[in-house]
Amino acid sequence: MELNFDKLNGLRFVDFQEKQPAKTPTDELLGAEEYKTSAEQENALKRQLEGLQGLQRKADQNKAEKDRNLEVYRTYQENIKRSGQLQTDILKGARAGEDIYSLFLKAVQAISCMTSNKTFYSQLEEDIKTIYGRGLQEPAPLLLEIQQAQTRLSKLREAEQRETEPDSLQRIRSAIKAHESKIAELKALITGTPEAQEKPA
Repeated sequence: MELNFDKLNGLRFVDFQEKQPAKTPTDELLGAEEYKTSAEQENALKRQLEGLQGLQRKADQNKAEKDRNLEVYRTYQENIKRSGQLQTDILKGARAGEDIYSLFLKAVQAISCMTSNKTFYSQLEEDIKTIYGRGLQEPAPLLLEIQQAQTRLSKLREAEQRETEPDSLQRIRSAIKAHESKIAELKALITGTPEAQEKPA
């Protein structure tokens, strides 16, 4: 048997393309549906992403608010504890004959703790030291100021031992001299020596 390729010689490649089956209406619908679904899926993903971002922001806000509330509660608890300790110190101090200025300042500090108003205490403490101490030269407020200055002076002397940098060491030594001078001035105010009268308050 002989094969005859004569009929194939006249055919072109284009003829083969034309002979391929055309897309059916179902294929066209499926293609369109794929495109449509893709856009809808993209929009749905965007909405989900926005929703997740919104939930994350809300979660972050809730966490920040919870942290703030915990900090407020912690401070409140510390203030209650400190206030109770101050009340105990006031009772013990009164029985031991502690000076009225120290007791008064402890009472003011307890009020500051209960109201979370630190300015109330610091302002009143400065007023008492200035008016009753330096102004009226009453010994108790002056002694209180001397005690505070001596506490700071001992810390400065500790810092002087640790410091190695020359500039910082010089500043610390200047602060030490200023504190020593202040303590001497306050002691002179208590004793009423002429040195205290000459120095401005």
